[in-house]
Amino acid sequence: MLEAAPRLKVVSTSGFGTDNVDLDAATELGVLVVNHVGFGRIPVSEHTVILILALLKQLPWAMTATREGTGWSARSDLDGVFELHGKTVGVIGMGYVGSEIARKLALGFGATVLGYDPYADPRLGNLAGAEMVSTVDELLSRSTILALAPALDDTSREMIGAVELARMPRGSFVVNCSRGGVVDTDALADALESGQIAGAAVDVVEPEPLPPGHRLLTHPRAVVTPHIAGLTAETIVRMTDSAVAQLTDALAGRLPACPVNGQVWDSSASLARFAPGTPR
Repeated sequence: MLEAAPRLKVVSTSGFGTDNVDLDAATELGVLVVNHVGFGRIPVSEHTVILILALLKQLPWAMTATREGTGWSARSDLDGVFELHGKTVGVIGMGYVGSEIARKLALGFGATVLGYDPYADPRLGNLAGAEMVSTVDELLSRSTILALAPALDDTSREMIGAVELARMPRGSFVVNCSRGGVVDTDALADALESGQIAGAAVDVVEPEPLPPGHRLLTHPRAVVTPHIAGLTAETIVRMTDSAVAQLTDALAGRLPACPVNGQVWDSSASLARFAPGTPR
């Protein structure tokens, strides 16, 4: 697609993630790619916390049972409803979203938060109320709730699989609002079926969407939302404004605020595309 557009100068993503753009090809062709940093901090962290609470309080079961007329009579048999207060939550990825998840959980709900991010300044995690740990293994072994917030790249793809899920205490919970490729979907379904994982809530999956009848869609202890964590009315407006501003800046010859492949800005391929008189 990039090669078929010789007049293309700049591509804007619709959020932070760039996994749907061929960055190598864009860079080689001199096409600037911009994304939108930090806009998911509030909506995605809120969605993550809501999914954690939904699992701990068994909200999907409660809604279904109430609608079917069995909820009231089953209350005395209810097992596995927990408080978030005092639980240990491991947050992988302590960037804009992960640090905000940690802050909400630690300060708002009284949870013990562990953070892991080999690229982040550990002081930022500490300021958010998290104890930063040096390995994923330590985080998994100490956490009964896992919240995932890393960017998807070669280091994070399927970083949570069967081996990692087995390292968590039996009966733990997993929540993923980052990218579906971070988790081995089949391994997560297996862990749910075995009881190793007591509940899973995901806003992102791999593949996306899941095929009809997939085990995560039918399992009673799984919550699946359709990649909507960042799609609040407020955030859509902010990201649209950001996209327009960055595209306008690029076309006017100004380096936009959030270039992903900024090295192309002064490259010969890019200069040819931005030469005076070149059609926009």
